[in-house]
Amino acid sequence: MTKKTGKKESYWWQHKSFNEIEEHAKECDIAILPLGSIEQHGHHLPTGHDTLQLFPMLEKVAEETGAMLLPTPWYGAHPHHHWEFPGTIPLENDTLNKLIKDVVRGAAKAGFKKFILFFGHGQAFVTNYTVQELGREGYYVLSVMFQSMVRDIHKDIFETPFWHADEAETSLALHNFPEYVDMSKAVDMGATSLVDGEFVSGCTDYGVSTPLRFDSGTVSAPEYKDLKTEDGELIGVVGKPSLASKEKGEEYTDYIVERTIKLVKHIKEKYPAGEEVETI
Repeated sequence: MTKKTGKKESYWWQHKSFNEIEEHAKECDIAILPLGSIEQHGHHLPTGHDTLQLFPMLEKVAEETGAMLLPTPWYGAHPHHHWEFPGTIPLENDTLNKLIKDVVRGAAKAGFKKFILFFGHGQAFVTNYTVQELGREGYYVLSVMFQSMVRDIHKDIFETPFWHADEAETSLALHNFPEYVDMSKAVDMGATSLVDGEFVSGCTDYGVSTPLRFDSGTVSAPEYKDLKTEDGELIGVVGKPSLASKEKGEEYTDYIVERTIKLVKHIKEKYPAGEEVETI
């Protein structure tokens, strides 16, 4: 896939010349677009958390499958209640939608025919529409929010559901980029929503029958309403980062990588390189 020369091996698009990219597509025409975000994650985590976590995960996936990794846009779309937090830099939904479309259209010119949008930041309310619109143009695109892909094992690793800057996200950070984490600043906080919790499920709730989902945009919910310290400072933590550990983050990461590899291998076997996939 990547020939051994004096040049460092990489599956990142931006590290290759255009002809190397074209040759790669002849053997594996699956390209993964990691979608990040820049947003507050409390005092203890970096604003780039949702983007930083993607690199080590997908590099392992690429090494195992040969999938190409497209350059990562660091910014992402956000629910309305994220927009007022200092440190968050949100994109309008239409901006992200158009960005993804342009990336897919451009990558297809080099011979890539199957695309996976991969993210851990809740922006499926945009990607779900984007996938459908690209499908109408004839592109094969999947949208994968990794929390949903491994929600059946979430409860086996963590004591609490997945929310924000919480046990799970902090564990991912402690495993994947501990040098940017300051646990001395971590605080546990709750959340207030427009309706009681019995009617709302999170992205990792498994086998529940609640009608509303925050991550699907079904509630104009102030997910972080009243999340303030005693002196009135607004802090974007929903959950208990105090329960986080490097070991939990490693186990969770391993599951995410394993299942993503399984998905990519399935696509490779079902649709060999160069084979057109009918979307209409």
